[in-house]
Amino acid sequence: MGKTLVLGATGSLAGLTAKYLCQQDASETLRVTTSREKNLQRLSERFAGAEAVVADWYDEGSLAVAMQDVSRVLVVTPDFTTDETVVTPNIVKAARKAGTVELLLRLLAIPPGLTASDLPQEFRDTRCGANLHVIAKPLLDMSGLPVCYVNVPAWIMFNLSTFFAAEIKSSRRMTMPAVTDANRMWVSEHDIAAVMAKVLSEPAARHVGREYALTAAQRYAYADVALLFSERLGEPIAYVDDDKALRASMGDDFDRLMTYFRHETEAYRDVVHRDTVPQLLGRPQQTLGDYIEANRRRFE
Repeated sequence: MGKTLVLGATGSLAGLTAKYLCQQDASETLRVTTSREKNLQRLSERFAGAEAVVADWYDEGSLAVAMQDVSRVLVVTPDFTTDETVVTPNIVKAARKAGTVELLLRLLAIPPGLTASDLPQEFRDTRCGANLHVIAKPLLDMSGLPVCYVNVPAWIMFNLSTFFAAEIKSSRRMTMPAVTDANRMWVSEHDIAAVMAKVLSEPAARHVGREYALTAAQRYAYADVALLFSERLGEPIAYVDDDKALRASMGDDFDRLMTYFRHETEAYRDVVHRDTVPQLLGRPQQTLGDYIEANRRRFE
């Protein structure tokens, strides 16, 4: 088996997956990338034994170099900034040029079966969440490459820190605009990364052509999440309809995110739970309450 390439390893999910691969004693066959040369030293230190290189989503040549002698590739693209009409074709061309790729693993975050034609143009224009992935998936499906998808049609638990931590710490309030509220599934980033590391470390033929949907058995509205915080932190945490904290954290992306939320609250309503995480990992998946408990220092 050749090298495993983790593109954009400075990102949260890609970096966590690379960490798990290193813990499996796979660091010597691991190649991690960053688009900025200044991050190379940090990557080398974080993933000791792995090869750190520069590769830019928007530079097909750098991707082709990074994919030399690579048998497995992980692709996790960031929200808002990614132009999938450029990035995904560049990845496809680089993988074809390498000629050694046995498995290209792509993270999605869309309800299974959702396509671009199902979404209004204003939703796609936000380049947030599903809007990126409904563009990328058909390009990969038609590429002829050995593709596998890990699909998370749910909120990832690190969003608790992104959206709620500051207000919970400062005022014991969990604030978000009420128009964004919905009964959502939540999946831990640790479970997602563990699944992706497992797929990348096993025989490629076992996973080519598969789509693994990672969901959760329970759904939580904001008030339910606030109740979990209250139980796990041992003091009352109230949900409040307030957009000030979200505006401050999102800056210029606030309006785009709100446009995304208007559609996301409806599009993910009918996602069906599947026991994919415990089936693949052979253990229970992390619950939202247990995640809050394990990360309580972020909120105290």
